[in-house]
Amino acid sequence: MRFIMKTQFIFCSIFFCLFQTACSDFLDLKSNNKLAVPDKLEDLQALLDSFQDMNERRTPSYLEAAADDYFLTDSRYIATLEDHKPLYEWLPVESKFQNDWSSAYTIVYNANFCLDILKKISKNETNSAVWSNIYGSSLFYRANAYLGLVWAYGAVFNPNGDNSSLSIVLREDSDFNKQSRLSSVATVYERILEDLKSAVDYLPEVPKLKSRPSKAAVYALLARTYLSMSDYSNAQYYAELALRINSDLMDYNNAADGIKINDAVPFERFNKETIYYADMALNFRLHVPTTGSYVDTTLYNSYHTDDLRKTAFFRSSESYQRFKGTYSMSTSWLFTGLTTAEMFLIKIESMCRIGDFKSAIKLLNNFRKYRWNKDRVFLELKADSRFEAIRIVLLERRKELLFRGLRLSDVKRQGLEDSSLKLKRKIQGRLVEVTATSDKLILGLPTDIEEYIK
Repeated sequence: MRFIMKTQFIFCSIFFCLFQTACSDFLDLKSNNKLAVPDKLEDLQALLDSFQDMNERRTPSYLEAAADDYFLTDSRYIATLEDHKPLYEWLPVESKFQNDWSSAYTIVYNANFCLDILKKISKNETNSAVWSNIYGSSLFYRANAYLGLVWAYGAVFNPNGDNSSLSIVLREDSDFNKQSRLSSVATVYERILEDLKSAVDYLPEVPKLKSRPSKAAVYALLARTYLSMSDYSNAQYYAELALRINSDLMDYNNAADGIKINDAVPFERFNKETIYYADMALNFRLHVPTTGSYVDTTLYNSYHTDDLRKTAFFRSSESYQRFKGTYSMSTSWLFTGLTTAEMFLIKIESMCRIGDFKSAIKLLNNFRKYRWNKDRVFLELKADSRFEAIRIVLLERRKELLFRGLRLSDVKRQGLEDSSLKLKRKIQGRLVEVTATSDKLILGLPTDIEEYIK
């Protein structure tokens, strides 16, 4: 209770300063208050265990709002907030606090705060396990936040480019007085990889809580990161390491696995596939099912009738479908964490690209059996070429991982290989489209912090 009161005082003081000074933001706050500062390992672990501050509603919402897995009817578009309408057309949008930037940098600040305090606490035989968990967890949280931020505010990582364009701010400590400077895409990814590879030795293979980081979560996040960098060899390597620790999949035929496909909320939170739990911020809400979005009709129609995901993921609403298949047990809070299913799909795609595509398709079919109605004849997917195999796998990835904050990164990555790839929307009779690698898919900095960042 003492620590909770301390923490509440800290955050109240920070947010009071934020709202009272126009020139402040999460990266540049200065407080003249004398704050009660947590200085014990138990306090730091409690801070990292704060679900609301570290896991819940923190992943950038832009990653889904700017993607193409949903659409708005004309009537819903007309009713949309004027500030958000430009986003639906991939036009610049003004975003002031609270926004995706501040949501994610709360995690960065908390992680850096813990790392700063750890420097003052000696590691010994008595506290080694707790100290190590806090250290490794802080690095993981920071890396995960940076990955979401660079996906939203940065250009796609190009394995054949220098990736020198500026993206986000890298903060190495919790000192708000330090000047904030934008780092290149290359530098950001270097930091993410360094943090994760440093974290892995300090964490347990499996966490006590799925809201906590672990070795499996580090490997899974490395796999996700390398995939977004088009580094398929490393993506496969780390996906396989994650799967060595946990390779459980839910059988969608089996309610005992934590799924009731006909329910309004089909999946249990922290189910057997979940490696690490996180969910999406609500700063942009165009895509959120409860605010009126519908699932892209072409995507919905790509599910076979005997694919149980067609029932588990969607519910009919008027003439269209709304998404209900999130692992958060809420259709407002979209799950963005790490799962075994994602690891299988990363492994399969990587195998297609750099290895034996026939073996990859075989593994994909084995995966799909967990999603198929056991009382119906299973239809195997087949590919006669690597190109066809990749096309099949990418569609299956989209069908499994929709509304997870992954689609926009995937589109940008695929756009490096296919310059004709576009996102399209039909708005009041107008066709609006944008190429996959366009700067229009990079979210601009929040308007209330631009002048304070170099």
